Amino acid sequence: MYVLAVRLTVIGSGDAFNSLGRGHSCYLLDDAGAAPVMVDFGATALAGLRRAGRSPLELGGLLVTHLHGDHVGGLPFLLIDGMYHGVRTTPLELLGPPGSAARVDLFMRTAYGGLADEPRPYETRVREIAPGERTRWLGLEVEAFAAVHMDAPDVALCLRVTTRQGRRIAFSGDTAMCDGLRAAARGADLLVAECTCLAPPCGRHCTWQDWERELPTLGARRVLFTHLSDPVRDRAAELLAAVPSQVAATFADDGMQLEL
Repeated sequence: MYVLAVRLTVIGSGDAFNSLGRGHSCYLLDDAGAAPVMVDFGATALAGLRRAGRSPLELGGLLVTHLHGDHVGGLPFLLIDGMYHGVRTTPLELLGPPGSAARVDLFMRTAYGGLADEPRPYETRVREIAPGERTRWLGLEVEAFAAVHMDAPDVALCLRVTTRQGRRIAFSGDTAMCDGLRAAARGADLLVAECTCLAPPCGRHCTWQDWERELPTLGARRVLFTHLSDPVRDRAAELLAAVPSQVAATFADDGMQLEL
């Protein structure tokens, strides 16, 4: 697919419970001159990708914020698709938090047992990135920041991706409001920001109440709210009407595309 600059397609915009029938939160990033990548790949991701008219064979790799099932649980389906359905011959790259290599293997063995040991017609390459690190990956510059979402030894990340075109896109993943999220968002052309609940308590997730406080000083040029529960999505129009006029913000829905 020819891409003029940078396009983000919302493959899923829902929370872990697929509220109001939306797919698990995940995103397709098209950057001219580079292979498309997916950011997170929950259990509904393969179906969502096909619903958007795209093929998993297009993907250069997966960028993972954290290792919860609604963000990476679709990986076994992607792996077997490349083995038996749309047979893949090019490497599949994955960049994720510490522990990704072991968890990828565990997910595959849990879902399909001995198929984890079957030879694949393509190579699966897993790299790991920790908070505070920066790396080049599939033509992108990826920076990792500490999120507040999981208990040690598991690690959750906020990520900032700089494309070949120089666009900076930050992804909150799942996190409570924290310094890592603020740092990832600062100077971003787009922040893809979870907004799971209207107000606390919400576990280690961001709420609309958090964003009301943070938006005026956030430093991101544009904000896309996602990982939405029923109550947040039901009030999206009302909430947007209260956003300060200097903030460009919208709420995600499955299939939405944004040009950068």
